Amino acid sequence: MPGAPNSHRDRLAATLHELMSSSGAPGAVPPRDAATVAAPGAGSADARIDQKQLQWLALRAAARATAAREHLAPLAPEEHPDLWAGTVRDGVARGFAVRLEEAIALAGETDAASTPASFAALDDDTCALTTGKQLRRRKDVLIASGGARARFTRKGGLLFVDREHEAHSENCLWFEARRDHGDLDGFVAAPDERARLFSAQFLQPVALREAKHATELVLEGRLGRGPIGWPCRLTLRGAAEERSLRVSIALGIGPIGWRLRTRVLGVAPELVQHRCTPVRELVRNDRGGFVADTLVRSCAALRVDDELVEVPDAACQRPLTHDFRFGVASEIR
Repeated sequence: MPGAPNSHRDRLAATLHELMSSSGAPGAVPPRDAATVAAPGAGSADARIDQKQLQWLALRAAARATAAREHLAPLAPEEHPDLWAGTVRDGVARGFAVRLEEAIALAGETDAASTPASFAALDDDTCALTTGKQLRRRKDVLIASGGARARFTRKGGLLFVDREHEAHSENCLWFEARRDHGDLDGFVAAPDERARLFSAQFLQPVALREAKHATELVLEGRLGRGPIGWPCRLTLRGAAEERSLRVSIALGIGPIGWRLRTRVLGVAPELVQHRCTPVRELVRNDRGGFVADTLVRSCAALRVDDELVEVPDAACQRPLTHDFRFGVASEIR
């Protein structure tokens, strides 16, 4: 947002307390002329991705519980657009994260209620566990729910099938890495650099758990070689009680100044559900296109009026886990 005439007071504050103080309080940040305040950049949807995950949970907490809703009310998105976009300084972002966590806690719900009972069998003595050479000898592994299913092979990657919704896509899961030359308001790719692509087929199967009505496959590896790369653990789970597959992507700390996204090819967007506020792009090309969801965007620059401010916490140098559903789920929790 170069040349922005007037930054919103969200950007000017150093801490959330300072932002929430009344305009007459010492250290408070006064409002600016609404006619000249610039809105967050359109590309800020995937800034501070860990906070976008918290927002997803907090908004659902607010929909369920009055206490959670009231806790977030002083920071309404229409009054604090930069705060929700993530285009704020580190101190404000850290304070907002605590506020979101408090709202989630006030709702008092855990994920336990939404976990299928058959998953419990994956952790007890009745579960068949396959690892090491024995697992590597398996030509393919099937992970099935009561609707969607996936088959993993080292040659064909991840095959996703949902007959009810006419989905059949081989080697459908890829990862895309691109260097980021932008700021928190928007991703900017170098015009002379292509995206680096990694297929899920290059991850190694390390554990397969098979119970009567549930299956879990764990794949591990590194996306990228040399200094540019992300440790990755991909877990696929299917239960007979559900119509969709649960897909978890756990990432270790990666390089600063890069964006990493999933690419899901040949699968309708409504069959790929992400436990996060929208960080998605639908890409159309002559091969049918793909659904891209940001996993991490490591960007440490924020523009405040005409000044670039360092925001090292936004570089997200910590592990992240993203949860998806592949297939139709009435609600992803």
